[in-house]
Amino acid sequence: MRRPRLPFLKKKLKVSELMTTDLITVTSKTTLKEAAKKMAYHRIGNVLVLKNGKLEGIVTEADITRKAISKGKGPNIKVIDIMSSPVKYVSPKEDVFHISDKLLMNNVTRLPVIDIKNKKVVGIITTKDILRVVPDFLMNRIEWLRVHPGGKAKQDKNIKGVCEVCGKKTEDLRFSNGLWVCEEHE
Repeated sequence: MRRPRLPFLKKKLKVSELMTTDLITVTSKTTLKEAAKKMAYHRIGNVLVLKNGKLEGIVTEADITRKAISKGKGPNIKVIDIMSSPVKYVSPKEDVFHISDKLLMNNVTRLPVIDIKNKKVVGIITTKDILRVVPDFLMNRIEWLRVHPGGKAKQDKNIKGVCEVCGKKTEDLRFSNGLWVCEEHE
């Protein structure tokens, strides 16, 4: 699986930089057992259901639990009987923070990534992909805002808050070594 590498002080984070491109797919005629075996073998929580390279649906571990096992359906049913369809998706060019809202609003943990021009699946992005890089990205973004011309923190403006080291309230927080601290802990 491709792990994202973030350039230092990057301004924006696009889906294409975090998505997984090694996709595990099935057809709508694949049995539930075959799909589950693929998921277990590749240690993933979903398979995409494709027809001629186009997304038809998605089968997740939750689909297997809620739509098959809990309803007494056997391992030989076809994935078309339990797949989620239509599927919400995102473009590789979308900003990661915007798609985070889409994940939350739709109560899903993954979204296929579709090349809108060709209508082809090019990847998948999950909440784990996002959570893996968000802390570093945010720290880099904060640092970028401090040093970038036009984006640096104003020296004459006091920032009120609580020191992340001692918990003391202060009128003059400073960002140091990745923490907001009082003058004493700078």
